[in-house]
Amino acid sequence: MQTASFVSLVLLFGFPISGSGQETSSKSDLTHIYNSDQKKFSSFISSFELRKTGSDIGVLKSLFHKSHRQFLKKYKPYSQLKDIFQDGTFDCLSGTYFLSLALDHLGIKYRVIETNYHIFLIAQAKHKEVLLESTDRYFGFITNAKAIEDRIASYRQKELVAPNQLYLSGLQMLHELLPNQLPGLLYFNEAVEAFHKNDLVSCCKYLEEAWKIYDNPRIEGFTPILIHAIATSRLDEIQKEKLVGILSDHQLQAMHSLASR
Repeated sequence: MQTASFVSLVLLFGFPISGSGQETSSKSDLTHIYNSDQKKFSSFISSFELRKTGSDIGVLKSLFHKSHRQFLKKYKPYSQLKDIFQDGTFDCLSGTYFLSLALDHLGIKYRVIETNYHIFLIAQAKHKEVLLESTDRYFGFITNAKAIEDRIASYRQKELVAPNQLYLSGLQMLHELLPNQLPGLLYFNEAVEAFHKNDLVSCCKYLEEAWKIYDNPRIEGFTPILIHAIATSRLDEIQKEKLVGILSDHQLQAMHSLASR
């Protein structure tokens, strides 16, 4: 099996992509809370609904810490929503998505902030904003405005010193996402994980799901890597032509879309 040797280090939310791929296929609903977990999640949410007559800050703090005690137990790169319910593993993206679902159910307004390699929430309490950092269970609930400013500045600084070979190193992303764009990033993570597993067919499928929801610079950077891996893989020529065609068509559409702005 040939390898995509030109891929030395590519990151999404702080984790590497390397290797090449072969054919297999898999697909899952990455953003659905299955029936077996819905009762657990509903019970979890209802405990906060009873407290909503109190302080928003108090509810948010309780939500943050109780989420870590009951669900967000162990950090693991590329974890999906289903993993949180199955074994408590999560990463910054799936943990943020879980907290956003909880905030949605509680009717608490929030913003999703995306950087090159990280993502976090800023919730709106009655009189102040609160930063929720899912991967920092002990110090990730921040209510002080200056401390929030400093934390965001630290994210910026980490990305300014990122090695030049990282595929997003030429960008400085720090912007707000729509909550319904989060699943697009989850699908992108699944594409990356499929790439790690040498599953190029699934990787392409997940990447296509990702760009349908949220087309973004990560996809633009990853697509040429995937095309090269497919071209040098052991997939049959018909599969190669089909997959490369899908990816190339999207590249062309993305270029036209950018040019029309």
